[in-house]
Amino acid sequence: MCGRYATGDTTWEEYRAWLNLIEGHPPLNVEPRYNIAPTVTAPFAAEIDGRRVLTTGRWGIWQPWMEGKRLSTFNARAERLAESRLFSPLLSRGRCLVPAMGFYEWTGPKGERQPHFIRHGEDPLLVFAGLWTRAQKDGELVSSFTIITTAANDQMTPIHDRMPAILDAGAREAWMSGGEPAELCVPFDGELDIYPVKGPISGEGRSLVEQAR
Repeated sequence: MCGRYATGDTTWEEYRAWLNLIEGHPPLNVEPRYNIAPTVTAPFAAEIDGRRVLTTGRWGIWQPWMEGKRLSTFNARAERLAESRLFSPLLSRGRCLVPAMGFYEWTGPKGERQPHFIRHGEDPLLVFAGLWTRAQKDGELVSSFTIITTAANDQMTPIHDRMPAILDAGAREAWMSGGEPAELCVPFDGELDIYPVKGPISGEGRSLVEQAR
C-alpha cells in the first residue's frame, strides 16, 4: 500500500518535465509537502479539455453513494481494477499521474513501528499511476484521486508486500493513453533508496525528508 508520501519542494519546471504538462500553462500554486496523508488535497496531472494540466484533489476517491460509509479508497489494487465497481469506470475516463518525491512505509511491531522513506536514488520525482474523478459533495464539485498499488519488488519486500505502481517515462504516456494495467502497473524495475526516518511521521515537517537524504 501507500499511506503517506511527499512531494517535497518540487518546482514547476520539474512537474512540467516529468508529467509532460502543456507548455505555457500558468503554474499551479503547490506548496512544499513532506507528509501527505489520505483525505488531504494534493497535486496530480490529468487530461482536462484535451490538455494535460496539473490540478489538485482529495487523496481518496469520493462518490455520493459513499456518504456515511467507511471505505478505504486512497489505494487501488492493480490486479482488481477491472472488477471494481468504483475504479473500473475510471480506467476509460479518469487516468492520472501522481507525482511524489518519495513515499513512506513502516516496519516493526505495533507501538515500535519504524518509518522508512523511499525515493529514487538519482531522479527528483517518482510518478505513480492513478485514477481520478469529480463529484458533487455538499453542493461543491470535488475532485478526488487514488494511487494504484502493485506487488512489491525484491527491494521493497522486506518492508511491505505492496508498493505504488511507479511509471517510467514511456509507461506514463502508455498509461494515459489507455494501456493495460496488467502490463504497466507492475513492480518497479529499478533501484530505490530506502532510509529509516527518526521519530514519528506527523505534521508537515521538512526535517522528516531531510533525515532521509
